[in-house]
Amino acid sequence: MAPISKQIKTATVSHESAEKAVRNARFITPDNDLQALASQWSEPPAIGLDTEFVRERTFYPRPGLVQISNGQSIWLLDPVDREDFISFGEVLDNANVIKILHSAGEDLEVFRLLTNTVPAPLFDTQIAAAMIGFPLQCRYESLVEQCFGITLPGGQARSNWCRRPLPGHLLEYAAQDVIWLPRLQEMLSEELDKSNRLGWLTEDCHRMIQSESESPPPVVRIKGSGKLDDQRLAWLSQLADWREQQAHQHDLPRGFILRDETMISLVETAGEQKQLKNILGSLPHPVRRRHGEQLLDMLMGPEPDAVERPPELTGLDIEQRQRLKEAQATVRSIAEDLNIDPALIASKRELTRLIRGERPGWMEGWRGKLLGDLNPI
Repeated sequence: MAPISKQIKTATVSHESAEKAVRNARFITPDNDLQALASQWSEPPAIGLDTEFVRERTFYPRPGLVQISNGQSIWLLDPVDREDFISFGEVLDNANVIKILHSAGEDLEVFRLLTNTVPAPLFDTQIAAAMIGFPLQCRYESLVEQCFGITLPGGQARSNWCRRPLPGHLLEYAAQDVIWLPRLQEMLSEELDKSNRLGWLTEDCHRMIQSESESPPPVVRIKGSGKLDDQRLAWLSQLADWREQQAHQHDLPRGFILRDETMISLVETAGEQKQLKNILGSLPHPVRRRHGEQLLDMLMGPEPDAVERPPELTGLDIEQRQRLKEAQATVRSIAEDLNIDPALIASKRELTRLIRGERPGWMEGWRGKLLGDLNPI
């Protein structure tokens, strides 16, 4: 049986109407009141959403544009210097309007930053496409081309979206990013319904919304942390918490505060003043000037209390590794029957969690039903 994605016929939709909507996209400045517009955005059963932002030198994303489309019209909302997002937040909270996004993860953070809420109910077209046989990380441009035969411009995501005025080619790119979302949602919903997988998507999008603000302990983010003994890990946990606080406070990327490899070197020499001073002396001058003395005091101070080693940093023994291979084989077999990517059911990382004895929330839904008694764990 061919993958469901290969069975989709190119949809007959009006390229002309989409291009007209792109040409007529309305740029909403901070001077425009959002209340009347929010009423329009709350009328259709679903709207497409996207964001553009800059995050090269900051901890928090700097919103540069919010795109909205009902499939016929496009609005480009300028968030720079706008303070009032109350009406837009109400649209995001409106349970009667489905919000369609493609690969929504980072967009959710931008919406939370602007409105203190996230779009719900959510329809993520990347996840939906993966559930009918498209590649797991299928790009929006690729999905539009395969479903509608339309080639979209790309390669502008890393542009400076906070510059003003925004050039015309960026506005066109941004408008193209949302005009096809409502049409994709209709097509993908139909295919998901045919294959009895629409509930899968509803479950996954709901879980994404619920877990949007969750994050692992800061120490887990640091490359090489799993190789440290318990005492060094306690030092690193303390240092990681400090870096997280500094990154939030100064709105800087974590690596601008301290690089991962530097943190590992520091905790490996904690309590050894000469070696610590040598490492701190090699830091960039602004970092050394701002944080050097504080870091030295911290790492020459009392030993921190032991911390519970996060499961992610615990290696598998021989028996567990074998069980992991068996679990992966089971998942591959199920995925082959369903014509989907095995990682959509469970990645190696998620299966490892099961091997360690955890019970992730996703096992309570459609994935747990698929694994069922076949679960070799």
